[in-house]
Amino acid sequence: MAAPALVVAGDKDQSFLTTRGPDWSADPYFLAPGPKTLLTLSGAEHSLGGIPGYEARETTDEDPARLELLQQVTTAYLRGESLPDPGDLGRLESK
Repeated sequence: MAAPALVVAGDKDQSFLTTRGPDWSADPYFLAPGPKTLLTLSGAEHSLGGIPGYEARETTDEDPARLELLQQVTTAYLRGESLPDPGDLGRLESK
């Protein structure tokens, strides 16, 4: 990765694709070069496994408050990376 990236991970993101546990989803942040920001959502799950079929659930985590937080953070990140003045939402910084 050369461009800035926001890596979003859930601490309950248990995939059937690995036996490593939820921390595997933060690998792009820790292993890839380039400027990155990591957002780890407490209690958040995820859904991987290819193209979903009919009546497939798109997510295993439907928490409305967590979804709203994710929307606000990703909006702030994208505005901060693409606009000279990010506006009222401010700029997301990785610490």
